[in-house]
Amino acid sequence: MRQICVIISARPSYSRIKSVLDAMQENPDIDLKIVVTSSAVLERYGKVVDLIKSDGFHVYDEVYSVIEGGHICNPVKDVGNCLIELSSILYRLKPDAVVTIADRYETIANAISAAYMNIPLIHIQGGEFTGSIDNKVRHSITKLADVHFVASPLAEHRVISMGEDPKMVFNTGCPSIDLAVDVINSPQLNFDPFVKYNGLGRSFDISHGYLVVLQHPVTTEFGKSYEQTNTTLQAVKDIGKPVFWFWPN
Repeated sequence: MRQICVIISARPSYSRIKSVLDAMQENPDIDLKIVVTSSAVLERYGKVVDLIKSDGFHVYDEVYSVIEGGHICNPVKDVGNCLIELSSILYRLKPDAVVTIADRYETIANAISAAYMNIPLIHIQGGEFTGSIDNKVRHSITKLADVHFVASPLAEHRVISMGEDPKMVFNTGCPSIDLAVDVINSPQLNFDPFVKYNGLGRSFDISHGYLVVLQHPVTTEFGKSYEQTNTTLQAVKDIGKPVFWFWPN
């Protein structure tokens, strides 16, 4: 039996790996160990760790690493805290492999911890190009990883072009597509969003159309989020339709 450690740091990381976790949990030859870190353990971001547990997965350990506030130093300290905690967790576990997902800034700690401790690293969704700090993190993880599960032919080409062994690069697509299929086929789509999501603000009539808005901060444009969000607010107001506005990720 092989012990596989999957490190989940945020809601989007879980959505990208959930169907894979299901498959690993059902495989008698795999001992799945889930470690949850960063924003995925915090109440203010929806405490994804509770969702993971309610979906039937056992969480081996939780890492509380996030430094609150909007200072530019805080993500660096988050990565540092993760490095310290993960090194101890991986030393205790001694897994056969570590799985890390995508490109959020804190995932670089997963890759460094595994690589420096001589544990094979599996990277999901390398080779993509989205700009900002994410590119640097993603490509750095690619160079630290041993096995690559990419989401498209272009991503596969990029990873191989970076010097990775073609035999270790597999174009599997993004596992979150499995969730999209489940949602499309699910009768649970017939719900009242105001009841299900319980957000802030008054209810409104959605029968004549509405907007869904989500705006990510740009990490290389630190300090400009307030101005950028106000610009988006004005544009949405000018369109004149009711809006569901979601937090990033």
